[in-house]
Amino acid sequence: MKAEGILPTVGSKFDELTGLYNREAFLREATTLLGARYDVGYCIVCMDISCFKIINDLFHMDTGNLILQSAAEYFKETLNPRTTLCCRASADHFIICIPSEELRIEQIIKDLDKRIQDLHISHNIPFFAGIYIVDKRDLPVDQMCDRAGMALNRIKGSYLTRYAYYDEEMRDKLIQELLMTNNLEIALRERQFTIFLQPIFDPRKNVIVSAEALVRWFHPVHGMVSPGKFIPVCEKNGFIVRLDRFVWEEACRFQRKRLDEGKQIVPISVNLSRLNFYSLDLPEFLSMLLAKYELEPWMLKLEVTESAYTDNQVQLLDMISTFKGLGFSVLMDDFGSGYSSLNMLKDMPLETIKVDMAFIRELEKSERVALILKFVVQLAEALGMGVVVEGVETEKQCKYVASLGEVAIQGYYFSRPLPMPDYEKFLDKHNLQPR
Repeated sequence: MKAEGILPTVGSKFDELTGLYNREAFLREATTLLGARYDVGYCIVCMDISCFKIINDLFHMDTGNLILQSAAEYFKETLNPRTTLCCRASADHFIICIPSEELRIEQIIKDLDKRIQDLHISHNIPFFAGIYIVDKRDLPVDQMCDRAGMALNRIKGSYLTRYAYYDEEMRDKLIQELLMTNNLEIALRERQFTIFLQPIFDPRKNVIVSAEALVRWFHPVHGMVSPGKFIPVCEKNGFIVRLDRFVWEEACRFQRKRLDEGKQIVPISVNLSRLNFYSLDLPEFLSMLLAKYELEPWMLKLEVTESAYTDNQVQLLDMISTFKGLGFSVLMDDFGSGYSSLNMLKDMPLETIKVDMAFIRELEKSERVALILKFVVQLAEALGMGVVVEGVETEKQCKYVASLGEVAIQGYYFSRPLPMPDYEKFLDKHNLQPR
């Protein structure tokens, strides 16, 4: 049944683009509804689209408007106008006030996916939802929306789940994230971030063949902040783009220093988080760094993750082809951790794949894992790609991996990530031959 009662006409109470209530009208109507229906349990649901701003950047704004209108039409046609309210709060943000027994969030997300797919837009456009179960009727509705928004922010952009429910533990975590976010800018300006370098070894020759640059945060009060805490926050709020660029430049600065001192160098690989691929000036920025520090492309390798491939295949493939044209080597990090590994081998002009450490963790427990790892190495060699196996921590693991062929190893068995001065000593100690 088409829910005409939700949005009868466009006017001061309604959003002009979608015909849904605007935020102010929704707050008034929801306050009235919740006050009148104490006998019914309600939920507040906040929904939006991951990286919607990027959709507008990549496509014409009309495309973004079409997505919003299609979502609004779905809400009008599906939600019960006698019991449910819906609004477009701002940009791609929708809020729903719905009886708990009528909320079928998995079905709603599935239906929205189908609606957007039917528009034939060449980009993955997932909706995410945060849900607050109304347990305090005296709480202002805008605060209820904030709590649903907190739940949404916890999982927005996730590959594991598309919706989450609010709880008090979530509130405490989000407050901590907010405090961390407010400190990121200061940390970058005051150079609280630094890079560590983890050597990558050829186990047959026992020499370092390259290294990976990893960012570390040393807070003046709290000490070292775990990357597991601040990296997800940076990815969520977009700060990861600026942080990545800091790491790239530090790696280039280190290579230039070694060259000026007449010392041997090996390539350093740097991570390109998936949000970087929405920056149209990415190839130019990397080329500028090489020119600024007078480096050759082989001295800086680029690591992309499998998640970047699943997010936007066409754009990623175009960008990697551009990198290759500029002389950069491209590595696929965390290979085998997702669901598109073979597609990536087929489509992408990679130099090296880095096998996810989960394989090594299971190596001694599962014969099947050992066979899969052997197959991956053979397949990569047949395609002319190098292989790095991550997470090697024991002599037994090292010997097995080395037996597979021309495979490099990264892991604690050889070395942890090291501060730059320690890495330099470690590199010099191994007496590498010039490239």
